[in-house]
Amino acid sequence: MKRIALTLFIFIGSAFAAWAVTDHTILGGVVKSVSLADSVKGTKSEIVVTDAARKTVHILVTSNTTLWDADDKAIMPDKITARKHVNVIYLTTAEGINIGKSIKILK
Repeated sequence: MKRIALTLFIFIGSAFAAWAVTDHTILGGVVKSVSLADSVKGTKSEIVVTDAARKTVHILVTSNTTLWDADDKAIMPDKITARKHVNVIYLTTAEGINIGKSIKILK
């Protein structure tokens, strides 16, 4: 009986850990620059955002990054241009790479 209870406890704990939400950061600021992916050069899409404290943050834009305009409609990466105000939700990897989860253009 103890063995079954322990197995059940471990299983539930593992399932809960799989559902745990990863910490993320929310950043509001102005787009300083945009670099779109180029497979020939081997580069990835990236935006650089400057916040109110003039800190610049590089955000990697992946195929999993959702992009929204001010009216909450999905957009393509080429619609994000310099000097637009945005809100960005991103994760930072252990290596220090900021991966964009969501980018929304503000009005």
